Amino acid sequence: MAFYALRLFFEWRSGSLWCDNEAARAAFDVGPVEDVVPLSRETRRRLSELSAWHDTALDWDDPMGPSPWSADEKARFDAAAAEILDRIRAELRPDFQIDYAD
Repeated sequence: MAFYALRLFFEWRSGSLWCDNEAARAAFDVGPVEDVVPLSRETRRRLSELSAWHDTALDWDDPMGPSPWSADEKARFDAAAAEILDRIRAELRPDFQIDYAD
């Protein structure tokens, strides 16, 4: 049985779950894979919400400027990302390893 490595990484205006080894790329292709791997509808919905929330961390009028997020909002997002990471790991065990890159 193949071992699939994925990385939870919130990319600007893109996906959030990416292949991180050759077995995963061979099975799921390249690009975001949250809609391809066997996740529940609720988990995919939450990932979509977190991606939209993540995109508010960038000042789109001044991308090189400071983030509009406060330290408290960053901490809330990080906590939510940790929760979804736990949920993804629970849903995809035992054939997947999921790492987080913030």
